[in-house]
Amino acid sequence: MTLPFILSLVICFSQTTPVQIGKTQMAFFDSSDVVIPILIRAALKNAPQMAVLVIEKQTAENGLELAKKEFLREVNLHTGYNYGNINTIMPHNDNQPIPAYYSGSQARYSYYAGIGIGVSLEQFFGGRKLRTDKQRLAIQQSEAEIKEGERLIKNQVISLYQNVKLARVTVQHTQDALQTAYVNKTMAEKQFKEGSIQVSQQMTADQLYTNALLSAEEAKNKYQTNLYFLEALVGIPVLPLLSPYLNK
Repeated sequence: MTLPFILSLVICFSQTTPVQIGKTQMAFFDSSDVVIPILIRAALKNAPQMAVLVIEKQTAENGLELAKKEFLREVNLHTGYNYGNINTIMPHNDNQPIPAYYSGSQARYSYYAGIGIGVSLEQFFGGRKLRTDKQRLAIQQSEAEIKEGERLIKNQVISLYQNVKLARVTVQHTQDALQTAYVNKTMAEKQFKEGSIQVSQQMTADQLYTNALLSAEEAKNKYQTNLYFLEALVGIPVLPLLSPYLNK
């Protein structure tokens, strides 16, 4: 019987050479001060919630520019004119009095023209200032939300990175325990065949090996799960992201 292959600590992230994978992987676990800032930058860049917050800030900034120019939107310029003669304005009728300035069959022309400007009174009572202040507050709120979003993502990256490191250590210990249990199980089988131990002792060794095998599998799954969560947060596979920085 051969020892089953439980887990290689080199997880296949991409099509890179074994030497590159080994160097990058060791640096991933041993260079936290370098790795964590890289992971945080990638997570902030690829996080959809951060893109939404940035768009909201840009919208608030555009709203502020519109509020500053709102005075021009409230100014109305209007003109008008009219013209005609008395027959057009008040046709001759024997049953109606003739206007004083009507002379015989002639009618003097009557016309007018005008121009005016209208401004909303709200502009003179602080309406524009209130709207610009509102947009400035919206920008400040957006900036605060961006900072809070960055803080949350940074905390998540750090927490998941530490979980991956801890899970890796657990994997290493469970592999050591599995190897020991396998050796004990093999020796127990040999001793049982030689008649040196009882069947109960062999069964105990088998049970210890089974428990070690289960613990190693659980540690492997926990390690991979935390690594997948970290990659989902970062937005791309970890080792290809880190290779340009760690293999110099």
